[in-house]
This record gives sequence, C-alpha cells and structure tokens, in this order.
Amino acid sequence: MSDHVATETLIRADALNRALRTLWTGFGVDAAVAIGAGTLTLASGGDVMTPLFWSSIGALAVKSVVTSAASYLVRLKVAPKQAV
Repeated sequence: MSDHVATETLIRADALNRALRTLWTGFGVDAAVAIGAGTLTLASGGDVMTPLFWSSIGALAVKSVVTSAASYLVRLKVAPKQAV
C-alpha cells in the first residue's frame, strides 16, 4: 500500500510540474503576442489603451490558465510514454 501512495504522490507532483511548465510557456507566448499586437496597433495609428485590446490580452491569459489546468488533469489520467 505504501508503494501505491508513493506512486500517487509522484504522479501528482509530475502533473503539477507539467501544469506549471505549460502555464509559464503559455504566459510567454501571451506576452509575445501582446507585444506584437501592441506594436502593430501603435504602428497603424491605433490605441493600445482601449478596453477591447486589454480584454483580448486578458482572454489570452485565461486561455493559458485553462490550458494549464487541462494539462494537469490529463497528466493525472494518462502516463507519459517512456523514451526509447
């Protein structure tokens, strides 16, 4: 029974690690998209202080959080394949 608890703990730790890596990667992509979109908006004479622009950036951040949560749940259910 002790082995089962240890295995379950390792799986949860791995799932959390994967979720955090996914979250940071998502936030990195979101930042790159926000900078690119902001630069293009400013270059075309637009305003980056509009609620539409910032709600779009917020939607990107929410997408990253949801993706991270999904990666956590999937890792709990599906073990990664071993490298050959």
